[in-house]
Amino acid sequence: MKAIYLGRFQPLHEGHKNVIETYKDKYDDFALVIGSADKSRTDDNPLTVEEREEVIRKCFPDIEILHKDDHESDQEWSQDLENKVGADLVISQNDLVKQLVKEHTSMEIEEQELYDPEIYSGTEVRRRIKSDEEWRYLVPKCAKQKIEDLVETVKKSGTQYNFEPGWKRKNAYNDTASK
Repeated sequence: MKAIYLGRFQPLHEGHKNVIETYKDKYDDFALVIGSADKSRTDDNPLTVEEREEVIRKCFPDIEILHKDDHESDQEWSQDLENKVGADLVISQNDLVKQLVKEHTSMEIEEQELYDPEIYSGTEVRRRIKSDEEWRYLVPKCAKQKIEDLVETVKKSGTQYNFEPGWKRKNAYNDTASK
């Protein structure tokens, strides 16, 4: 059985690392799929797919890593995922991914246990980097230097936000509509 763990890894954090370590030896055939693999940099995707793969390789040099572009339609995205990766199982906690895989593919879903999601979040890591708060304890030691090399890229990407100190989910999103 081939299992995949699908994520954006923007950037890899301790939560991702925990999931990968939990599942990589559980299945005979396991791969990571980096989603949103197109070349543009956005608020949510400041790192290119190549940069994200380099970060992951610092911690998991031997793991199979595939790239998955976004598509115009959900059905096209789902079917492309199934055809491209040839997996039997998708490991995901993302509600949209779970829905699309169930509706448009023959793959099964396994919901991973989240590793302290209020703390370990790519959104939170990016927020902390952009606001010059401490972020290093949120990422694996093996990836710290590579992410450090990409800090200016993250800071310069997308919309520049003003953040309140301390993490609150509402602070992780652009709230310009209320101003």
